[in-house]
Amino acid sequence: MQNRQQHQQEVQAFLQQRFSNQPWELTLPKGSGHETYFARCNEHIYFVKLGVQATKYQVVASIGLTPQVLAVDSLRDGTSIIVQSYITGKSPSRNDYRIRLEQFALAINQIHHNPEVKQVLPKVSSNLYSVVGLESLAHIQQKWERHKSKVPSVADFIDESLAYIKQQVKGFQGTGLVASHNDICNANWLISTDEQLYLIDLESMSLDDPAVDIGATLWWYYPPELREKFLIMAGYINDMAFERRMRVRMAMHCLNIILPREQSFDEFDSDSFDESLTDFRAILAGKENPEGYDD
Repeated sequence: MQNRQQHQQEVQAFLQQRFSNQPWELTLPKGSGHETYFARCNEHIYFVKLGVQATKYQVVASIGLTPQVLAVDSLRDGTSIIVQSYITGKSPSRNDYRIRLEQFALAINQIHHNPEVKQVLPKVSSNLYSVVGLESLAHIQQKWERHKSKVPSVADFIDESLAYIKQQVKGFQGTGLVASHNDICNANWLISTDEQLYLIDLESMSLDDPAVDIGATLWWYYPPELREKFLIMAGYINDMAFERRMRVRMAMHCLNIILPREQSFDEFDSDSFDESLTDFRAILAGKENPEGYDD
């Protein structure tokens, strides 16, 4: 595996060329995704991301939903580099989700249906919910097969669950893909000190079922009594078909996020994997978020 700081010296030179010739202090954020840095030089603070699709960030920034993109280029080996404004703020708490329900719902509606955002996302083979669902499930299945032998105690359970999910996805009806973030947890929202809401980490964004983002947001952060209000604000109808798709796609998401991402520095922890299945087990059983909805 490559070093997460593989391009540090080249990033330093890029910043000196584009912004200030003074030395830059580069620090790694928490996590294990793409090579990223907080960059500081005197009063300047920026966020640098490598190996991402720059056009996603540029278009979403143009509508004010992700921090401003200040520079875009490629390094010597072809790795993309983008520099964004550094935003002082915090990840939302569960209470923030409740008191800012309308703000979150409208932001998701805006990102889902913006034609410019949808235009820059990779084309899909079909607009059917069932087809994109099966393609996403196949991707998760491939990731699972790479690590399955390391956790034999839960292998049968996962295999049986994936077979059940596949049958459910085959039964999805309808069309209407949106610009789905696909990893819309509180760690990927930022509330700035001036109350602006930003959506960050757009690597997983694609044309997909709106049930992916809406289902994750509702199940993790909104108790049942607030969900109808959220759905109305976000522009969706709470019918049985949408409810079923939200639960099935949420089960897929719960498994997907505990399996290492491609082209990242994630590691598979076989010792904690069973414990990490808590949400996956709960959503499959038709239960609510085991952590509840209070901070």
